[in-house]
Amino acid sequence: MKTKNKILILTVVFSLICTALAGCAAKTGLESNSTADSSVTQAAAGEADEKNAVKITLGGTSAEISGSGAVNENGNIIITKGGTYSLSGEFTGGGIIVNADNENVTLILSGANITSQDSSAINIVKANSVTLAVKDGTENTLSDASEYSFDNDYSDEAQEEPNACVFSKSDLTITGSGKLTVNGNYKNGIKSKDMLTVKNANITINCENNALTGNDGVNVSESTLVITAKGDGIHSNSNVEINSGTLTIKSDDDAIHADNSVTINGGTIDADAHEGIEGTLITINDGSITINAGDDGINAAQKVDGVTPAVEINGGEITITMGAGDTDAIDSNGNIIINGGKISITGQSGFDYEGKAELNGGEVYVNGEKVTELTNQFGGSMPGAGGKPWGGFGGQNGGGFGEIPRDENGNFKRGGERGEMPQDSSTPVTAEESQM
Repeated sequence: MKTKNKILILTVVFSLICTALAGCAAKTGLESNSTADSSVTQAAAGEADEKNAVKITLGGTSAEISGSGAVNENGNIIITKGGTYSLSGEFTGGGIIVNADNENVTLILSGANITSQDSSAINIVKANSVTLAVKDGTENTLSDASEYSFDNDYSDEAQEEPNACVFSKSDLTITGSGKLTVNGNYKNGIKSKDMLTVKNANITINCENNALTGNDGVNVSESTLVITAKGDGIHSNSNVEINSGTLTIKSDDDAIHADNSVTINGGTIDADAHEGIEGTLITINDGSITINAGDDGINAAQKVDGVTPAVEINGGEITITMGAGDTDAIDSNGNIIINGGKISITGQSGFDYEGKAELNGGEVYVNGEKVTELTNQFGGSMPGAGGKPWGGFGGQNGGGFGEIPRDENGNFKRGGERGEMPQDSSTPVTAEESQM
């Protein structure tokens, strides 16, 4: 009898455990379905946004507009209200003009080819913010005129505005994995007088001046950019931040330029330019960066009063190759601080700085040899043979003579290696000879 009771109890307990496990499994299944349903709902919402957008079907110099908020006026498509507008087809008359004061506007490029004959392809005159979304699976091309006309209400000849294929006086965000090609035939490729954000985008830019410009800042993440520019590849009067993505930049000036700060947190950057990266403060935390520069590779220049220029490298893999002449891989009008990462330099001069230089971590190679201190091209801290100090002449960094050896008559010693100069001479050494 006791045995039967035990069996009965065990059976009941086992049933309860199975029921509990089934309930947990069912609950887990519901949560999974809930997540899937949420994704489907979000996708459906995205489709609904485009489905409910004002559709603008372009056809040569004309356009068919289904909905309110946009008109075809004097050869241009004028958008006067906030909302979402889908653009498709080919337009060869004028451009797209956004004139929606304090409104948020989304322009969806869904297989659009827009070529303006007298101005920008897209000119954002008034808006609170604008999102330029490039639909997945589509190819889109924007081209401006090689010469602009400023004789309309949406231009300012005195300010020479607009001056880019895509020009905005408002915050501009470009996103979407569809392909976008921008031809800046007049001057700039894409320019915002406010903030420019590029996220999850695929853009090819060819331009006569700067490719990507954001006066208040440029932020790039998760994007593929192919840039050919006669000016800067990426330019800001404020800050540039690159978080991720693949950037290929060929530039006749700076590949990346910011008056204030350049911060690189990740991504792959391949730059072929006059100078690679320039800003007052340059911080590299991570990423794979390759720079081929005719002049300096990384240059912290004094572009903001009251701020000490600095290059700080905390991580990443950086390869710099410089052209011949008075060029430096890393040049700072202030400090150079290396805390981590791997840096490989090929060229005449590895470092040039006016302030201090610290090698606190990471690996640094100059012309194939690993270095343990950051020697200065000019200034008073370049080590000579055997690590002995050699002051050099002030050069572009100011200062004067360092600890260059003299003979008993007070004359500089010639010959030998730097730091030693063992041969006597009664003739003072020249500045050129001191740097041979």
